[in-house]
Amino acid sequence: MLQENPEAAVPERVDKRCLDAIDRHFARERRWNGLRRTGKVLRLAAVVMAISVLLFTSAFALSEDFRVATLNLMLTVTEKYTQFDIKDSSENNKHASPSGSTSSFEYFENAEIGWMPEGYQYAHGEYNEYAWFENESGYYFCVAIHSGTGNLLMDTENTDSLEEVCINGNEGLCVVKLGEIEIITADLKHQVYIEISASGELTVDTAKKILENFIVF
Repeated sequence: MLQENPEAAVPERVDKRCLDAIDRHFARERRWNGLRRTGKVLRLAAVVMAISVLLFTSAFALSEDFRVATLNLMLTVTEKYTQFDIKDSSENNKHASPSGSTSSFEYFENAEIGWMPEGYQYAHGEYNEYAWFENESGYYFCVAIHSGTGNLLMDTENTDSLEEVCINGNEGLCVVKLGEIEIITADLKHQVYIEISASGELTVDTAKKILENFIVF
């Protein structure tokens, strides 16, 4: 009876909004899973180089500790991806795990989300790996921690913008591509990568603020 009643039809604008929300969600999920799988199997034939922006001249010259930490963060740059790689060494093996703390927080064992934009609620996630938040319009942001014992790939092909960032003393990259924001920084102290991804409705400054208030213990 509902199918035969034209007044019961779902308005076209509502149907379009629902389909757009579904497309945004699964596009991001496919890209997330694809990059994780690619990171395990891709053998990169590229030049490995130190990130030049990390080499603050005065600190590099004066501090041995700073020099050891800096030289452990490497990038592999290809036409399609930038690969983050925290190089381990005997000087900082003690940081091979995020923390020795026994604290337990809501989304991560040894990290806490100190600030988030208004109107966003937890949608889903995996404890101590990532937490996904959405608002009523289907816009999202995601906070993730990746172990520094492996490498992490970032899609840097044909980006709308690519920016080098330093947040809480951690160097990394900020990319805007296809209406989505992604920021990855390397926390050398705890040997983890921190990733913030967000739909384009959030600004880059908002994504950076989320990361600024994300504290690893």
